Amino acid sequence: MLLNKSNTNQPFRSDDYPEMKRDVIQERLRQAKFIFNVTLGLTIVSASISILGIGLLFSGKVTEGSVATAGGLTSNIVSVGLLKFTKETNDRLDRLAKEFKDDD
Repeated sequence: MLLNKSNTNQPFRSDDYPEMKRDVIQERLRQAKFIFNVTLGLTIVSASISILGIGLLFSGKVTEGSVATAGGLTSNIVSVGLLKFTKETNDRLDRLAKEFKDDD
């Protein structure tokens, strides 16, 4: 949440908007980097689970269904969770950017 530097309930002055726009852009970039790093990490975890499952399948310690279920659950968690979070974050920041644009 963007706050006025004086931390009062007074409305923002028009000369505060360029700084606020810059802050919104920086926040979008920070969140994009964070999501990229989390997605990369979870993709590596998902691939590791798949490779481990294949190894366990070939060794005869688990069934094919168990490997398929583990791989499917992992990929669903990665895709659904992160896509939802990314969409909500971008929508919120897009609304802020639109408000700034409308105020110009």
